[in-house]
Amino acid sequence: MLFLAVFLGFVAENFREHQVEHQRERQYISSMIDDVKLDTASLNIISHRRIRRREMFDSLTNFLNSTQRNDLVPRLYYFARQMQRLSPVIFTYNDRTIQQLKSGGNMRLIRSQAVTDAIVLYDAAVRDLNVTEEREDHYMMQCLPYVYKLFDGKVMDVMVDSLGDIHEPPAGIELLPFDKATLNDFNGSLHSMKSSNKIILVKMKILIDQGERLLNILQKESE
Repeated sequence: MLFLAVFLGFVAENFREHQVEHQRERQYISSMIDDVKLDTASLNIISHRRIRRREMFDSLTNFLNSTQRNDLVPRLYYFARQMQRLSPVIFTYNDRTIQQLKSGGNMRLIRSQAVTDAIVLYDAAVRDLNVTEEREDHYMMQCLPYVYKLFDGKVMDVMVDSLGDIHEPPAGIELLPFDKATLNDFNGSLHSMKSSNKIILVKMKILIDQGERLLNILQKESE
């Protein structure tokens, strides 16, 4: 009888532990769904901004190398000032749940292999995007010295209002004097920025697709 009582107590404890872990699994899945939804919404917004950024980069290249560039100086200043802003186009990962799953071996609570595989692939896609964003920041640092050789810093300073919004400067302003070599250096560094932006757009599309796939799997698992 004592043995049976101990055995039944052991079974009951295992059952309770299993129920607790199952409840934690469902909580993680629910939390992960919320995180990925936030990510996807943010990625879609940033993707639209980066498409606009691509258009600005193309216009900046075309206008600056045009014979009519002196008639387009205010637009050139506006595009050059906008290109220096990376924060509105950088993706911030909502990784609260993935960090909790990674810490303390909590990933073992996710019983479905399909779910864990999708989470790992999604997290890897985010990390891959982050690497390219860091490279873009490096290219920006390389580009800035040539920006300062073409554009008057005093003009750029008055283009930003008290709320941080950028406005096109009035007509009558001028570019700084520059030679062909400086223009070529700027074109080269801008090309790197343009390339990074295009690659990031591609990687964001991949990440959005991965996120939608992960959401679909998580939502099925939570039913």
